[in-house]
Amino acid sequence: MRRALVIVAGILAVAQANGAFGAVPPWRWSGVSRIVAVGDVHGAYTQLVGLLKMTGLVDDDLHWSGKDTTLVSVGDMLDRGPGSRKVLDLLMRLQSEAPASGGAVHVVMGNHEAMNLVGDLRYVSKAQYGEFAADEPQSMRDAAYARFVKRQATSLPAEQARRAFDKRYPPGYFARQRAFLPSGRYGKWLLSLPAIIVVDDTAFMHAGLSQRFAETPPGKLNERIDEDLRRYLALRARLVAAGVLPEADMQQDLSLADRARGGLKEHPNPVLAKQLDEFIRLGEAPELGVEGPLWYRGAVYCKPILARPTLEDALHDLGVSRIVIGHTPTQDRRVRSWDGGKLIMLDTGMLSQYFHGHPSALIIQNGKLSVRYLGDGAATVPEPGRPVPYGLGEAQLLSALANGEAKIADRRPRSATPATIEYGGEKIAAMFYPATRRGPWQRELAAYRLDSLLGFDLVPPAVERQIDGVNGTLQLRYRDEISESQRLQRKLPTGEWCPIGPQLQLMYAFDVLTEQMSRTRDNILYRENLSDLILTDNGAAFGTNSRLPRLPAGVLKASPTIAQALRSLTEARLRAALGKWLDHRQISALLARRDALLAQYGPAAAVAKAQ
Repeated sequence: MRRALVIVAGILAVAQANGAFGAVPPWRWSGVSRIVAVGDVHGAYTQLVGLLKMTGLVDDDLHWSGKDTTLVSVGDMLDRGPGSRKVLDLLMRLQSEAPASGGAVHVVMGNHEAMNLVGDLRYVSKAQYGEFAADEPQSMRDAAYARFVKRQATSLPAEQARRAFDKRYPPGYFARQRAFLPSGRYGKWLLSLPAIIVVDDTAFMHAGLSQRFAETPPGKLNERIDEDLRRYLALRARLVAAGVLPEADMQQDLSLADRARGGLKEHPNPVLAKQLDEFIRLGEAPELGVEGPLWYRGAVYCKPILARPTLEDALHDLGVSRIVIGHTPTQDRRVRSWDGGKLIMLDTGMLSQYFHGHPSALIIQNGKLSVRYLGDGAATVPEPGRPVPYGLGEAQLLSALANGEAKIADRRPRSATPATIEYGGEKIAAMFYPATRRGPWQRELAAYRLDSLLGFDLVPPAVERQIDGVNGTLQLRYRDEISESQRLQRKLPTGEWCPIGPQLQLMYAFDVLTEQMSRTRDNILYRENLSDLILTDNGAAFGTNSRLPRLPAGVLKASPTIAQALRSLTEARLRAALGKWLDHRQISALLARRDALLAQYGPAAAVAKAQ
């Protein structure tokens, strides 16, 4: 009888994992002895198999041999790489095999899984379509070609029209699309995947949680994403039946739906209008967008002082000790651990030929974390700290500035001049501020040290350095930096990965605190796809006026997080960190401005104004 119950339980687990009951699958498990987690696979089938063998999860015939281990994939199994279909087939099969020996395979949905479901095929390679070419009879392509010619109303000669068709729809395109429909083999399985799961004290998701969703119960968020995707695809089927959207091509659905919605002004159709409105709304749903757990990059890109409260909220509401994410490849292609192990970044670029990465697996056993890299014999631990520029650790970056081979554009500079540092095969951009009697170079160092004390992460790392016999300050620059002047000139929007508004609050607080009166559009920079705010040219800061500079009403509101950082500044800390570059009057004035800033713009002041 006991054996029968175990078998039934295993069958139920497999059925739920495969979405057989049409419900959102479970998202929390406990009592797991060993977890092996892998990051974004992106069709790197050979590398995935290598990791599974190395960690003892599959045998030589690629059947489950992991006993009671739980395997977790944090999504993005698809796109770019040539083995996407084989990756899906392998994980689906292992998911059905593992429960028989007490193990489990859990896969969370990534943004690329969602993209394939809704027809966003920007990253599907020709090789991926080719995986389905044998499943696509010529009659299927001929029928699709006839629809293409009719819909395009093309006047091209038949031979040119056929070439245009084959370029847009490579062999295997239509068979692949059919397999990813909600009723298809892969579409049905992908729709069963949750966005968030919890195994013991670890949460796994693809991208991370923004403040907007950090306090949303995971079961509710899984349910909303599941309902959004299913409803979106159901509405699409209705719009295809109504002749609004093409059956065989989903790549322009939202633009076509928007155009159709506008066309109803001349020929009203309330039922169709309602369907189109809902379809467009779901296509832009926040939980499926850049703030949702499939796309959010702020957990990696946002400044620690802004990201940490969101992470703490998420940990509290998930009831876990750590969150493991993929989605954003670490710059050094190593598994990284941030904030005392509360966030683990697992995307190390498994598809080596595209990301130049290092396939890896995270192992959690007996409360300890270790990492195995494909081809490396010994296990290691996650690297501490978040990614930093040029693929270097923070200590390495400062060492590069201090000790790397440096060259400056002007051998006898009188003002700031570009510099290049060669270090460990990397060429690092920098700016050199020569020592002068008036001392702006010292204030650049003081600005970096003060920024480090506050944890604002606004001022690039800087060191005192002699180059070609000239003393001064050498400060990091970034490959992808762009100034506010350049951004406005090019009419570029700010990035979406980390909101700029809270970063501007950090900037206003820093500039008021330091009496920085020379902030211009040229020394406000952005990096990381215009998502990360950087401040340079702080040589005019640190005056001795104890009064605050005037700001337009409503510009600065020091949040509790900013206020806490400001209160942490004591005279002893400031003297120890900045005393080499600032005198007694400058430090005293800075503390006086700090007190005035808190009194005028701090949380208590905001409450008083509200009352």
